[in-house]
Amino acid sequence: MNVSTIITEKRGMASSLKKEYGLLQKHKPLGLIRITDSEILKDLLPWLSVLWAGFIVYWKDLNPENFSKNVTVTNKLTQNMLIWFDFVVGDENIEKIDDYSSRAIAPILESSTHLSSILSEFNPIKNEGNTFFYDQNNSWSIFYSIVRYLENYKFPFDNKNLVKNILEI
Repeated sequence: MNVSTIITEKRGMASSLKKEYGLLQKHKPLGLIRITDSEILKDLLPWLSVLWAGFIVYWKDLNPENFSKNVTVTNKLTQNMLIWFDFVVGDENIEKIDDYSSRAIAPILESSTHLSSILSEFNPIKNEGNTFFYDQNNSWSIFYSIVRYLENYKFPFDNKNLVKNILEI
């Protein structure tokens, strides 16, 4: 299956998940937030609501709720749901990167993560790299990396190259 087909199928499947969680359909990218630090999540939630993407925040200690029209919090996450996401934001507790890369999900991770040896920062000019890193484990740095990913997503050629590189991990 080629990269264009994968991206098209993901968009169609993401629409079902957005509908299930009551998220706006007009926002194309769908992201999974898997940050374990509850203080960072509390800071990040209102900022996510201003971005043009849908977000499902996995927070196992919080009851499910729709935070805004494009952000929902859940304490349940199944492996079958993973294929629908365009990107995942994780921290040092993220384990199997192949759970995401095999499903063409762009990782946004801390640069000091244990996975940094197999990942590299995406450079759209050189069409190299397979992730977006954030430098510090705080809400500002994470938010900045999400915005960088979303800017890249706007350019279909660059996004296809990123997805292609992710599938090669």
